Amino acid sequence: MRFFASLSLARLHPDVTSWVAPAEALNIPGLMGVRCARVCAATMLVSADEWKSRIWRAGEDTERRDYRATEEKVHHRLGMTRWFKEWTRRNRPDACCGDHDLALTWQWVNVAHAQLDLSPVWRGKRPTSRDRARYRQFAVSLDERQQLELAYPLDKKA
Repeated sequence: MRFFASLSLARLHPDVTSWVAPAEALNIPGLMGVRCARVCAATMLVSADEWKSRIWRAGEDTERRDYRATEEKVHHRLGMTRWFKEWTRRNRPDACCGDHDLALTWQWVNVAHAQLDLSPVWRGKRPTSRDRARYRQFAVSLDERQQLELAYPLDKKA
């Protein structure tokens, strides 16, 4: 739903006439935007005008934040392991090396609020159902403190 809300907000611009354009403006493949819009529009419980009104109000009420900068921080960490070793030492001593990509994906989804399928750890390939299942298992295994410790370095103001 967040993705559709983001697309809808971008679609409010008067020059945008398709669902491809807002998706591409968000660095998401255009067809992914079209598919999302079709699915969400088919299951919406409010009228299109009411949805537009709600999206407009949400845009006005929401604090401005540069999620692209957060995405860049996650991308930057892709080749680094020191942050992960420090996090595991304090929070999850039994973690294995494969958890690095899962932790990075958790940051991508939960701190940068980006799409799971576009996580930089997949390196441009679509994740398999097994990849997604491993990620979900990792995500639900994190307690509140572990989540806060994973989010803090990306949330703090530099």
